[in-house]
Amino acid sequence: MATKPLHAYTVAESNNLQVYEEYKSQEINCAANDTYVESTDWSGNPAKSITIIPFTGDADGVITFNLKVKGSYGDDIVVLFDDFPITIDNLLVERIKIKTADSSTDEIFKILSFH
Repeated sequence: MATKPLHAYTVAESNNLQVYEEYKSQEINCAANDTYVESTDWSGNPAKSITIIPFTGDADGVITFNLKVKGSYGDDIVVLFDDFPITIDNLLVERIKIKTADSSTDEIFKILSFH
């Protein structure tokens, strides 16, 4: 019976070892005025994975965000504050925009993107 040694990689595995070579962190402050706040533009080096983490906010808040993929924004993605943190992967995301429906407090999010 043949076994696969621990140091042997397939072609796909060896190509994917550098998938997360670079990462960036950003803080987004969504003011309590129900308008979108955009992240940094990553179109030159799209993010392969994004994690959105609430830093401050209200557990009653409804959060809406959009992902920019291939030059255009998709449909609204509506989630509750309790659903965070959220990780989005298997997409090449160029930008993200977030807004909150909470009119009483600002929401601050940390975005960790892997390129």
